[in-house]
Amino acid sequence: MQTNLVVEQFDQQGFVLIKRVLKPSTLVKLQHSCDELVAYAKSQYLAGSPFDNIAVMQAADEPFVYRINKLFQFQPQFAYLLAQSELMSYVEAIIGEAILPSYESLVIKNSLDERGFDWHRDMAVRTQEPIVTVGVYLDDAIAQQGALAVIPQSHCSQASVCDLKRQLSNDQLKSVDVTANAGDVVIHHINTVHASGRQEGSAIRRTIYFEFRAVSHFMDNLGFPSEWIEKRQALMAHLNALNSDHIPNNLQLPNDFYATQVQIESAEYCIDFAS
Repeated sequence: MQTNLVVEQFDQQGFVLIKRVLKPSTLVKLQHSCDELVAYAKSQYLAGSPFDNIAVMQAADEPFVYRINKLFQFQPQFAYLLAQSELMSYVEAIIGEAILPSYESLVIKNSLDERGFDWHRDMAVRTQEPIVTVGVYLDDAIAQQGALAVIPQSHCSQASVCDLKRQLSNDQLKSVDVTANAGDVVIHHINTVHASGRQEGSAIRRTIYFEFRAVSHFMDNLGFPSEWIEKRQALMAHLNALNSDHIPNNLQLPNDFYATQVQIESAEYCIDFAS
């Protein structure tokens, strides 16, 4: 997809679906790394070992992993997504300058999980800055099976999520379903209102999520300490020096990569209180 069309659709709609960003060989490697990580997390859970940043739920006598935060701590290989030149060029074009990831996580939707994600914004604070969430799909996401739904142009709306939900219910607004295939990428503005239903059927859906912001944003934001910024700049510089077609399998991050804590702004959900 041409970069100018990606930027144009993002600016107008608040999201863009980009097809076949990952090469098949890269996708297979990421799927394998994901399988290894989930198996490790399950083994830790069944052994009663404590761990942070891995969320496991028990259903029908079977545990399943549904979220892993601080992803590089557990599987540094996923950082090589930041060396994918096509993906990074789209994100940089949308943001308009040099970028850094704010966070990285893996979300796994499983049919054992009865929940979905209700309508929400990833950041409650309204911003004109192009702060983006990037979803890299490792599996197909089909609309009829609870895939992503988006309210177009909601990134420009000052209305609350509750107000937009009411407008949807009254047919004053329309949402769109976003069907993505494994290897596709969806980029949406941090204020774009979106949701997804529970995963239907027996298949799982694994998506790697990054949030990206301009380097200048981090420099001007006291919530991001200089040592945190410097570690992420060093990681990006290292990855940019690699040939993404010949990425080794032994990436090592500094042990203190996640030592500096940052507080990401909270999301906005609609909580309806019973009268």
